Amino acid sequence: MTVYVLGIGANINAEYQCRQIIAALEQRFGQVRVSALVTTKAVGLEAPDYMNGVVCFESDISAEALQQWCKKLEEQLGRDREQILCAADIDLLLAVNPAEGLLIEKLVNQVEEPWFRPLVAELLNDQ
Repeated sequence: MTVYVLGIGANINAEYQCRQIIAALEQRFGQVRVSALVTTKAVGLEAPDYMNGVVCFESDISAEALQQWCKKLEEQLGRDREQILCAADIDLLLAVNPAEGLLIEKLVNQVEEPWFRPLVAELLNDQ
């Protein structure tokens, strides 16, 4: 089993959309741990604030298949990549083999987006 850590977010009806993402992940993958949902400014564009969170779960799905599933879910929730407004954004932040050990600080530093780092640390420290 692989531990997957996903960043989720939206800036259209943001809290509702994040809850929809979480519900779909729970339906597909079972138990999903969820960080706090936080509001962040849009980076690099003029757009409404985002609501972001991090989810964590274990699965035997491949990272590639998970990415494809997430992109389909984004589309189902109304994601239009031609628009500044974002109905659903789901990004694979980490895929960890627990047998290799969870060096949390090292894993957190691998996450590119700084607003996700404390949320990732929150989830992995509770593991």
